[in-house]
Amino acid sequence: MTTHKSSKLIVFSCGGKGGVGKTTVATAIADFYGSRAIPATLFDCDTENKQRGSLSHFFPDAAKLDIRAERGLDRFVDTMLTAETPVALADLAAGSGRDTFEWIDTMFDGLSAEGFRFTAVATITSAASSVETLFTWSAALRDRVRYLVVKNRVAGDDFGYFDDTESGRAFMATAQPAVIELRARAREIQTELDNRGLTPAQMAAANADRRGPLLNGGTARIRAQAYATQIDAALESAQNVLVP
Repeated sequence: MTTHKSSKLIVFSCGGKGGVGKTTVATAIADFYGSRAIPATLFDCDTENKQRGSLSHFFPDAAKLDIRAERGLDRFVDTMLTAETPVALADLAAGSGRDTFEWIDTMFDGLSAEGFRFTAVATITSAASSVETLFTWSAALRDRVRYLVVKNRVAGDDFGYFDDTESGRAFMATAQPAVIELRARAREIQTELDNRGLTPAQMAAANADRRGPLLNGGTARIRAQAYATQIDAALESAQNVLVP
């Protein structure tokens, strides 16, 4: 008699170039799961950011994990093997590619047999370096994962390095990723949200003291709600790679 293994989905950020909005996207995905009552275990693997700016700053229950430590990623999976949640969301640090690639090469077949599936989330901007990071990760991960590409318009809306290059077209044809957009946000408001450890979705439920003077302003609240609505709708369109 065969034993049915329950499916576990691991969603992880491609930890390449910093400053592309990787953690902003990770927090939006965490909100996406929370608003739909999808149980998810959160892992903050950005150990260089001890306080502000990392996933656990916005979601204190996120476990801090150093994947560069010996068997660091094994501990991540050990937690998932015993967890009741069907989804894990891991925000990887910049420069974590080599450790992740070697681990996937070693562990993928066994984890796949245990019912694990993977989604890689790549946040890109108009900068060529962010797109090259995606191509580097996809070359290493190949078809062993599904892909979500988030076009962050923080530096403009010219994604020619992704849309109009041979490498980009080849990736789209081979990987068939889900592709969504993160619209540009007012820097002053996004900075204040980050400093206060609030996502746009969390801000609506936060009290006045937690929001602070700037975020208590009427237009700031309206903008934050618009940011939350936009990214949630975008993630909903990509649910086939985000939900087990």
